[in-house]
Amino acid sequence: MKNRRRPLPARITLALCLVLITTAWNLVRVWSSLALADVLQEYAPWPGPVYIGITGAVFAGLGLALLWGFWRRVGWAPAGLLAVAFGYTAWIWTDRMFLQPGASQSNWQFSLVITVVLMSFVAAVALHPANRHYFGKEAHEREVQDRPTA
Repeated sequence: MKNRRRPLPARITLALCLVLITTAWNLVRVWSSLALADVLQEYAPWPGPVYIGITGAVFAGLGLALLWGFWRRVGWAPAGLLAVAFGYTAWIWTDRMFLQPGASQSNWQFSLVITVVLMSFVAAVALHPANRHYFGKEAHEREVQDRPTA
């Protein structure tokens, strides 16, 4: 009988849904920067379609790497989730405050509350001790291998 992997807990599945949605959003940003470059250059010349494409590609790549890490259940996946989430949040707020005139004044209270709630959830998932059972092996669970002496 084939060993079946245990299914991921709901908290990890929900975190992966957030990663998948964010990755899809950034893939759309990359596509739109390529397909609609003329329109974006006309109506949104600053920071422009190149900036939109590059930032979309960077965060889509990070999202795909996270999804792969969770799929393979590698040990760095929870820490990677936390690092990418904090990086993405920092970029979103920096972009909102400095590169989008007027966006920093519109509904910033709601955006701040949603940011705090989502980051709290991601941090709770990434730091939850039970997740060690699903990702990699702890140091004391690894088998010691003899090293040949030369």
